[in-house]
Amino acid sequence: MKRPSFPFFGTLAAAAALLLSLNSCSRKAPGPAPLRVWHVGSEEEAQIISRLAAERFTPESKIAVQCESLAWSEAHSKYLTAMAGDVTPDVGTMGLTWGTEFGAKSQMADLRKDFPAELEDIKKNVFPSIWEATEYHNAVYAVPFDMTLQVMYYRSDVIAHPPKTWPELTQALEKLNKDGKNMIIDWGSLDWIGFSPFLWQAGGSYYNADRTKSALDSPEAVRALTFFADLYNKYQVPKSGVSIAQGLRSGQSPLGISGHWLINSLPADAPELDGKWSIALLPAGPTGKHTAFIGGRSIGIFSGSKMRKEAWAFIQFLSREDVQSAIYEEVAKSHNIYMPPNVKAWDRLSIKPEFKRVLLAQARDAKAPPPVLGWNDSTRFVVESIQKVILEGEDAPRALARAAAAMNERIEKVPD
Repeated sequence: MKRPSFPFFGTLAAAAALLLSLNSCSRKAPGPAPLRVWHVGSEEEAQIISRLAAERFTPESKIAVQCESLAWSEAHSKYLTAMAGDVTPDVGTMGLTWGTEFGAKSQMADLRKDFPAELEDIKKNVFPSIWEATEYHNAVYAVPFDMTLQVMYYRSDVIAHPPKTWPELTQALEKLNKDGKNMIIDWGSLDWIGFSPFLWQAGGSYYNADRTKSALDSPEAVRALTFFADLYNKYQVPKSGVSIAQGLRSGQSPLGISGHWLINSLPADAPELDGKWSIALLPAGPTGKHTAFIGGRSIGIFSGSKMRKEAWAFIQFLSREDVQSAIYEEVAKSHNIYMPPNVKAWDRLSIKPEFKRVLLAQARDAKAPPPVLGWNDSTRFVVESIQKVILEGEDAPRALARAAAAMNERIEKVPD
């Protein structure tokens, strides 16, 4: 996922300032030093984690937990600064691909090496689509903490049957366009995240099977980008940022692709649409697959931790189905949504059955960002190729070939 650029080698002073600047979301417990956890996300989420730790984990394990929140906009650079100053926490949640990046710098514990049997117990209960992004060269530096998933939203009072394939999608858009209406892509519009499902649905990929070379210059990728460009230039998908919630409310855009989070926020923001909207799988491409983009956060142990066993016990705790369902229920109180990566936790979630069926099916037909060193630095070339084709009319094969060449120059290998 995208992240701000920041030099790895910082100063000890900067790292010390970092620690002073972080807002603790729980009081330090008396006695032995607590397990220090940094959570990338809202203060509210960090407080939920702290509360669950105090109520369930500490009484069971006798391990106190001190949780601190990091804003997404600053988290990556703060982690790098802490690594440079050797002042990392014991445990951290982070962007899905950061574990591989930090692990390659010898900053994360290899969980497969340190806790092989217990790691397999966690893996067998996690959606394969999200787990795939955490493994690199047989190492696992972090496990999934949550998921973010693309789905299709539609006004059921306007569109009786949501499109199930690319041809059905273009037919639906032609009809909407005749009425002066359109579709919105509001998560990943003109971006690699928005393009990714079409790439995968067409049978394309960002890298070859062993992830040693970019595959973005393939015929499948060209077909995907050509179709993606047509959505904007032929079928009137807005090129500027438009909220899908706004489009659904007004009826101007009764169809759209966005993240799962609207499921909890839309009822609160647009109560007048109650019973007039629903969700569906993304339309299937030439492969017959409905593959969506799936992202999220992961959680791992930093190499500098002197409490690795305690840290692992806490990660195991957070990976339990009862704990993940409890996080879901707490987050839902503020009309937000936490999606558990533990499949078994879904049996406990109070989501509408019809929504749950779609989300589960889409999560099983989804792909995450590739766990390739150099990927984070390569997304800008993918985005450039997308925007050159859509906004400037550049030839898709030429744009993708240029992006693939740039990606190949940035593929890194994990040091032996």
